[in-house]
Amino acid sequence: MPPRISVIVPARNEARSIEACVRSIFAQGLDSGMEVLVADGGSSDDTARLARSAGATVVENPHGTTPAGLNAALAAAQGSIIVRFDAHGRMPPGYVEASVRALDEEIGAVGVGGWVQVEATGPWGRATGAVLGSRFGIGNARSWRRPRPTQGRVDVDTFPLGCWHAESLRAAGGWDERFLRNQDFELNYRLRTNGGRIIFDPAVWSYYRPRESLGGLARQYWDYGRFKALTVATAPGSLRPRQVAPVLLLATATTAALPTDFARAARGALVAYGLVVTVVAATSRGGWRTVPVLVTIHGVWGAGLLAGLSNLAGRSILSRLRSTWTSLGLSERPSERRRSPPSWQRWLG
Repeated sequence: MPPRISVIVPARNEARSIEACVRSIFAQGLDSGMEVLVADGGSSDDTARLARSAGATVVENPHGTTPAGLNAALAAAQGSIIVRFDAHGRMPPGYVEASVRALDEEIGAVGVGGWVQVEATGPWGRATGAVLGSRFGIGNARSWRRPRPTQGRVDVDTFPLGCWHAESLRAAGGWDERFLRNQDFELNYRLRTNGGRIIFDPAVWSYYRPRESLGGLARQYWDYGRFKALTVATAPGSLRPRQVAPVLLLATATTAALPTDFARAARGALVAYGLVVTVVAATSRGGWRTVPVLVTIHGVWGAGLLAGLSNLAGRSILSRLRSTWTSLGLSERPSERRRSPPSWQRWLG
């Protein structure tokens, strides 16, 4: 009998954590009805060997990216239910059972996910955890803090990681490999627009280890912003008002620095923002580092979004110019004929 559940884990150079990750999955106690597939993206360390030694089946991911690894594992999966997990994560007892139960019980559900408990090892990680769990942080605090005891299942836009019916994933074409970041949000958006329900279940939760440096956090949210631009371009209806706030913050900061009639009002708005950030930091467990973490997440994500939209607009304009040039019967310059179109990763930033 093939396994009912396939747990898929994209990994690349995760030798320090992959063995513990795989063992935590098998510790769910569902060995006879579950398989674990690790999609190795060409690791230069012992990731593949350690994954096999822990009991996982290793699937080759020649492209090396997260969505490509997820699709490679999905293609090899035998289960009717797919559970996604991360190589640097640790699965608590009951995770798979709670995910599958909710997927079975909720009528019309195509995907189920839960919340994440931040497991920081340093002060910057603790500050990041405090920001993620704050409504003023990323605007989706439900996924990043312990739910109330009375909270039940609810329909949502998306969730971290997740569990889906395999047939729904395959019918949707799996993960869009252009999305090196934000791939789960984009996938769940497509599933919702096709009539499926995306469910948040408080009984489903896992551990997450945040970046332990401000620079690492900035790079992470720069990528999140850039690939959110791709999401907006391909699915404008996915944009939420809270996601416009970082852009408005940058516009306010720019206005405050310019000699215009609105500069004074903009400076006042920035002072108000600073006061709110200070209050959030003072009432959190993250300490003073919460202030630079908040500003970094808001500012860098907004800048990444604007940069991504700018690159997308430029690409669109160039494409239309080339089409017009060709329709007029004019040949491209030799240098343009020789140059291959840039990949999504290259022109997106």
